[in-house]
Amino acid sequence: MHGVPNDAATKKFVWDTSALLNIKEPNGQGYSPGHSFYKDFSDGWLSGPYFNIYPAIAVFELQASVSRAHREGRKMLRDFYIVSENSVVYPIDQELISRCADLFDKPGFSSLRGGDLIFACIARIEDAYLVTLDKGFSLVADHIRVIDLNESRDSAKYRNLFRD
Repeated sequence: MHGVPNDAATKKFVWDTSALLNIKEPNGQGYSPGHSFYKDFSDGWLSGPYFNIYPAIAVFELQASVSRAHREGRKMLRDFYIVSENSVVYPIDQELISRCADLFDKPGFSSLRGGDLIFACIARIEDAYLVTLDKGFSLVADHIRVIDLNESRDSAKYRNLFRD
């Protein structure tokens, strides 16, 4: 739905705001797990077709985070060109609400806060991985595949999930 491929061969990834922001925020050595993971697509490190899903709410949350960084005197580019032929900005609309309605009171999903429910629901209905730095998604790890980039803060340990 919403332009997301539904073939079994395509690996799909829902990016939450924390992971998208991490692409723009490297550590002192210039490394960020979000940027490394995103770059692995173009470098061919992750084999096979892929598709990135950016929930529309993340676009607004990301811009608000950039504005906050600017107010705090930090430099961060506002422009962010991640939408390509292998991605979509996923609308938050009536169709999504209808498709997710049975998830709202399910264990784990009913404990999520704020927009996290949107990210988790999209990952579930699109059979996608959820890419995040938010530990709160451990609540739904039995229902969706969560890539916790916290485990890759020093090196790309997430790659172990995709080794053949």
